[in-house]
Amino acid sequence: MIIEPNSRHPLGPQIVFANRAMAELTGYFRDALVEQPIGLIYEPESLNHLLVRLPRVAEGGKVYEMVKEMVTREGDRIPCRWTVSAVRDSQGRTVNFTFAVNPIQKPVVKEVLVEVPAEAPKVEKRENPSIEESLEKSRVESLALLAGGIAHDFNNVLQTILTNLSLAKLETSMQTPGRQFIEDAMEATQDAQSLAQQILDFTKGREPMIQVANLGDIVRGVAKLSTMGSQVRCDIATPEGLWGVEADVRQIRQVIHNLMVNACQAMPGGGVVQSFVENLNLPANSRLGLPEGPYVVVRIRDRGCGIPEAKLSKIFEPYYTTKENGTGIGLATCRAIIQRHRGTITVTSKENVGTEFRVFLPACQIFEDAYEESEPVQTIEVPARHSNGDRLPVSASAVPLPEGVIGGQGRILVVDDQDNVREAAERLLGRLGYHTVSAANGQEAVSLFRHHVHSGDPINAVLLDMTLPGGLSGDEVMHELRKVDSNARVIATSGYFDDDAESTFRRDGYVGILPKPYAVERLSQKLAEATQH
Repeated sequence: MIIEPNSRHPLGPQIVFANRAMAELTGYFRDALVEQPIGLIYEPESLNHLLVRLPRVAEGGKVYEMVKEMVTREGDRIPCRWTVSAVRDSQGRTVNFTFAVNPIQKPVVKEVLVEVPAEAPKVEKRENPSIEESLEKSRVESLALLAGGIAHDFNNVLQTILTNLSLAKLETSMQTPGRQFIEDAMEATQDAQSLAQQILDFTKGREPMIQVANLGDIVRGVAKLSTMGSQVRCDIATPEGLWGVEADVRQIRQVIHNLMVNACQAMPGGGVVQSFVENLNLPANSRLGLPEGPYVVVRIRDRGCGIPEAKLSKIFEPYYTTKENGTGIGLATCRAIIQRHRGTITVTSKENVGTEFRVFLPACQIFEDAYEESEPVQTIEVPARHSNGDRLPVSASAVPLPEGVIGGQGRILVVDDQDNVREAAERLLGRLGYHTVSAANGQEAVSLFRHHVHSGDPINAVLLDMTLPGGLSGDEVMHELRKVDSNARVIATSGYFDDDAESTFRRDGYVGILPKPYAVERLSQKLAEATQH
């Protein structure tokens, strides 16, 4: 768990990140914990005792451990060991506090605060390894929070790029020489979107969305994209009667793509990547640590530079990389995804000979089409703005909407603190036939919404960014809008989202979510659902 450095609430600093284990322990949804003060879950009798010590943690470079009770959503109390440390930036300023919270059977001491030096001697680490493990876990969570924030900002930028590229495409004919450059740039932008989603998957630990899939089809589909622009050819061998696997196809495609790209990069002068997909009956007590049974194995082999033996054991660690400009995210994400599929991934390598990765996934006996190719992104034309502030819909003489895009009518309120993202969204909505008004923060959004309701020109739907800095948060805006109109139709949008969040937000009263960057098809469908009720 991570909390902000300063307290703006009588119950202490707000929680800015909580992992799944914390949610399960407290009984709250992870999203429900975020932005709540730590006093919501910390032993109330000892809260002040904690708050007065946080400045000492920040100033003294100390790590503190205390045994206090956790208060759950149901009001139960669970004795826990709380370990807190400060995370600092390059100037030494405290940017947040990380908490490792571990339930214990019985508290040995109820009111003792233990001070542990940040650089504890090795003998002390061996005597109490749980402290070191907890701190390492907390540091990884801090890095995950940072990476997730970068991915969110990246998705906002991609949203604007996709919109403006689509505008340029709309203004060029098929015969225009520059048209292909625009389409290539759009394809590269969509690849960048996949990278952002990869970072979010790693930081959030998203559970797979399972369907029956054919790994041979997935490998063949990924190979062309992965080797594009290189001098590498991919040879693929699959047997007849290949077993199926139960998998999240998008995630498995991501894994195969990462491994193939790595193989291509290992052979900058060109060569052949060999891919084998095969059935395997794994015996009991294998060295892989997997249960006995049928598996499908993907082997991806290159004849490149190889990986030094000293580095081989670290390549799946987060943020570890052997590449000059690498992120250290790719292989760590691959391992996390495969483990969530109840499989494993292994590597063997020899310098100047080559490298082979093997992916093992549990098999099933049924096949069906594993995936569909996504449609290209379509967009927009710039609408005018009325003197009252409404942006008008594009005239009927505009280029007809492409297939799969649903036009509409009504007034949409766009709430986003990023000017370029907000403007791009308004253009998209205008192209679909909507009037739009926009707000850069929560207070302005509530004021605009109230004005339109009271003036008899109501807002038909709200496109609400959930990560508004300062002032009202996204959820607080939603709450205020519902005070004005209990039937307010609000679509939540964010660069942090994936589709897994849909059900949670619908339970909270939203009519849907839109993960950024979104295509016009998806936007039009969500708006049609929101306004046609």
